[in-house]
Amino acid sequence: MPKYRQTYTLFRRGKFFYYRTYTADGVRTTARSTGCTSLTAARLYCDRLFKEGKLLASAGRTFRDYAAGFFDRDSVYAKDNGLSPRSIAIYSTALEKDLLPMLGNRMLTDITHTSVKSLRQLLLDEGLSPSTVRLKMAALHIILKSAYLDGIISRDPFDKLRNLKGSMRHRDAFSLAEVQFLYRASSPGMKETLLLLALTGMRISELAGVSPANVKETGGTRYIRLEQQFIDGAFAPLKTKRPRDIPLSSLLVPLVDGERRNLRKTLRRELDPQIKKISGWKERLLCPHSLRHFFISSAKAYGINYLKVEAIAGHSLKGMQEVYTSFHTADLADIISWQEWALSRITGA
Repeated sequence: MPKYRQTYTLFRRGKFFYYRTYTADGVRTTARSTGCTSLTAARLYCDRLFKEGKLLASAGRTFRDYAAGFFDRDSVYAKDNGLSPRSIAIYSTALEKDLLPMLGNRMLTDITHTSVKSLRQLLLDEGLSPSTVRLKMAALHIILKSAYLDGIISRDPFDKLRNLKGSMRHRDAFSLAEVQFLYRASSPGMKETLLLLALTGMRISELAGVSPANVKETGGTRYIRLEQQFIDGAFAPLKTKRPRDIPLSSLLVPLVDGERRNLRKTLRRELDPQIKKISGWKERLLCPHSLRHFFISSAKAYGINYLKVEAIAGHSLKGMQEVYTSFHTADLADIISWQEWALSRITGA
């Protein structure tokens, strides 16, 4: 006859007896005091909790109780961390589509290191890519770390969790010849947009938030003072939360001639069909964002310091937060030189 396993275990800690329950994974949960000084009284206390259906519930709140609405636009977390509308949409989708259905009824204290690993493997077994699983697990980690900091759970279940194996696919950059092809195939308005994206390294949402008023001049050199992006129909802080200056050749200044609020839809309608004519576009993950990659790879190949290129593109660089984020004429001269070199080759002028 199989041995019956109790739903809890008891042990003495100092003067009082404590109990632990077990998760669905067979992992013990955080110890809680019975308030009893004798083993017999502690057993009676736990048995009473069990009969009343409170033994597991007494361990705390369910994941659903704590996580519901965690990433809403008006939530404390979203406001405190300045989440962009896109980040809110991504995290909220992961929460509603996967995390709540799978973990909603679990007590927070029952979500353990083993639980997290099991959930991650389950998502992989469903055919999701490693990068997609990483994103969903990132949302879960944010919630559980918050519960840990709130004192609801005694340990972050992600502590010492090994990184998920499996490389992420990287989006390729357009070559100079491919940018030339796209330029020739584009309408006049799209030509201007293409040049601005390819020669400034701005993200699509960043260019969508730029107007002629953002073009400044210091010491005879023009630049774009980039302070916000336009995404999901509203202005939002930049991804790095820090304004930055983007050098602008005098030949590019006339292209910043208006607002491009519907830029993403325009690119999808006009540029995507031309990109699909490039051999291997799908395998290389080519898309309008690859124009930004062209800026980064081509400017570096031209000989511009890679730290300067990355900072102007808006990448977060440790130890470089204050470098090239404010306008200095001498620092930007080589970028402008590259812009004029690339512009002449792309347009043939």
